[in-house]
Amino acid sequence: MPADILTEPPSQITAGDTLKWTRSLADYPASAGWTLQYTLVSTTAAYSITATASGDDYAITVPASTTTAWAAGRYALTEYVTDGTERYTLATSTVMIAANLAAASAGIDNRTHARKVLDSIEAWLETRAPVAGEIQLGERRIRQYDLADLLALRDRYRAEVRRETALAGGTRLLVNL
Repeated sequence: MPADILTEPPSQITAGDTLKWTRSLADYPASAGWTLQYTLVSTTAAYSITATASGDDYAITVPASTTTAWAAGRYALTEYVTDGTERYTLATSTVMIAANLAAASAGIDNRTHARKVLDSIEAWLETRAPVAGEIQLGERRIRQYDLADLLALRDRYRAEVRRETALAGGTRLLVNL
């Protein structure tokens, strides 16, 4: 049975999946010459999507063959309309693109940055030393980190991991870009 068609862009995308949604924009009907477009931008990649007119509405379909090449990560998504002369931004949000695990090779570390740092902090805390002599947190090497500061950092990364988990569960988070 096919998935329900969404009425807004998804907040979570898996590379290699087909994307489909529809949009109704009373102020910018497709039949009046408006075109609906999306841009996804991360620090390393950018992708564009153009909707197809469906009467006054818009149908958006991105085939699996297109999303297969999309890099995993956090993206800023901008939704906008244009009629060739005028352009209006309608919405901005954050979208997470997840790796296509079906196409992944063995040994992939699919953890987010926040999860990697939290795991590193918690692994060090298992030693119960009062001061971290030297610790590797993700890409960063730290010497002489106070335990109270490290616990505060752990709490901050726990909150970030909870936020990422909520986002992965389908909670849509809007951001001001």
